Amino acid sequence: MTENWTPDKIKRLRGRRTQTEFGRLVGVPKNTVWRWEAGRAHPDARRSESLSRLVKAERFRTNWKVSGSVTLTGDLEEGSRLIAKMFGFKPIRRAVRNPE
Repeated sequence: MTENWTPDKIKRLRGRRTQTEFGRLVGVPKNTVWRWEAGRAHPDARRSESLSRLVKAERFRTNWKVSGSVTLTGDLEEGSRLIAKMFGFKPIRRAVRNPE
């Protein structure tokens, strides 16, 4: 799998992991991860292959893009129902406590 590894794609693939944690997964020091994310360097063929394996293992979608937007007004319950309807799942119901 040949992938064009942009800084944004690498950041999204790293997610909430630290640069150190992510570096361990692909076999590079945290400084290399920083350089990739800053656009100062690009993964070589070997590291690109490691990133691609990680993508496959985590079922990460590199071509995912945000499209559209939602403006939520009103209460959170209504917003939750609207989002659930848009994405085709049932809203999560949470017990509400009255602070008294």
